[in-house]
Amino acid sequence: MMNGLPDLACLRKSKGVTLEKIAGDTKISLRYLQAIEEGRRCDLPGGVYNNSYVRQYARAIDYNETELLAFFSTPAPALPAIETDAASLDWRLAVRAWATRRR
Repeated sequence: MMNGLPDLACLRKSKGVTLEKIAGDTKISLRYLQAIEEGRRCDLPGGVYNNSYVRQYARAIDYNETELLAFFSTPAPALPAIETDAASLDWRLAVRAWATRRR
C-alpha cells in the first residue's frame, strides 16, 4: 500500500486480468490504466473522466469503487513554493540563454 493506495497491479494479476483486457473492455487507454494502478493522478485526463475511469477499473478488478474513488478524489499534496530572486525572473536573461543555446 503506497499513500493509502493498495497494490492494484497485484490485485489485478491475482484475478487473472490483464491491462490489455481491461483496455479492450472499457475502451480506456493503457496509459490511463497504468496511471490508475500507479496512483499517478496528474497523468489522468481530469474532470468527470477520472471518476469514470477509476470506477470502470475498480469494477474490472472487482475492487471497491468508493474506496478507490476516495483516493483519487483527495487533492494531491501541494508542492512547496520555490524561492527565487528578482534576477532569475528577468526575461532578458532567459532569452539570452535560449539564443546562446541555439547557436
